Amino acid sequence: MGDTKRLLIINPRQFGYHLGTYYHCKWAHADFRITYHGFDAGEPKLALDGITVDYVPRRGNLLARYLRFLRSCMTECRKGYDVILVKYFPGCSVLRVLNPRGRLVLDIRTGSVALHPRKRRWLDRILRLESLFFRHVAIISESLADKLGLDKGNVHILPLGADPVETSRKTFSSLHFLYVGTLSGRRIEDTIMGFHRFYLEAGRTADMTYEIIGDGHRGELDQLRALVKELGLDRVVSLPGYIHHRELASHYERCNAGVSYVPIDDIYDCQPPTKTFEYLLAGMPVIATSTRENASVITEHNGVLIDDTPEGFYEGVKALARNRGTYDSDAIRTDALRYSWETIVHSNLVPYLRSVTDY
Repeated sequence: MGDTKRLLIINPRQFGYHLGTYYHCKWAHADFRITYHGFDAGEPKLALDGITVDYVPRRGNLLARYLRFLRSCMTECRKGYDVILVKYFPGCSVLRVLNPRGRLVLDIRTGSVALHPRKRRWLDRILRLESLFFRHVAIISESLADKLGLDKGNVHILPLGADPVETSRKTFSSLHFLYVGTLSGRRIEDTIMGFHRFYLEAGRTADMTYEIIGDGHRGELDQLRALVKELGLDRVVSLPGYIHHRELASHYERCNAGVSYVPIDDIYDCQPPTKTFEYLLAGMPVIATSTRENASVITEHNGVLIDDTPEGFYEGVKALARNRGTYDSDAIRTDALRYSWETIVHSNLVPYLRSVTDY
């Protein structure tokens, strides 16, 4: 342990509630002595063996919390870490300015997701400006780096991943669809209407179901439940609400096809959907909207790419049903292992951070 490099991870989110950094810690702790520095947001505290967590109190108004976090990060950065991984937050470039000799890596997991295009462009410009202060920048995808206009000379692609869900080998004599994720801003009603059309054409006798797991913050869950009732799909479409990630195994076991539905727009086009990887790692073919990042993953062997409309989802279900005899669950799972967090951390993140320490 004496020769093991020291890694500081800075993320405003409470430890364990941002999956990317959680899995970075989980799989990299054998290679680095890791300290995680983030807010105590009042959520149940999670722990990982070998990870030291420094909590910053989240009391006070927004400005007081922000300044407290920034000051605590500055103090922590001066403790002699070999490398510091900073999950982007507005103003984080100050850490680089005040630690010009430190080996800091800016970690960009997303562009702006603001709903208003002008605000989104403005926030993306600020992100790009702050990135200029860092010698080392890790980002989830090349397409997002292009969109932000980052300097390719100091950019490293560190993709998103997923944690495999242990399930039995899938068979496809019947189809049981699964969507897991937020219901806000995703237009999941499109998928229900597309599913309804296919189900009607099958004479309401098809052996197929659709589980939609998640919640929204604008009443989307109740709205979707009302739509399901209105369409007479109560027996085949279920909306149980939010279920914690650790309790999803039975749903992945029961279902055999994933739904990765995000609008095809400026917000999501460059953002690899984590759920696409999770479905594939469970051996499921996936119906996925044809964003740039989904299109880089989905092939005729592991799913179907669709438009972001009810008609598109209907066509996707029809294509999946037509092709179900060609899907090999074990082959889908094996091919997707490259998207597992364990693989990404060991083959990408760890070598990259080691290279930064030698910079």
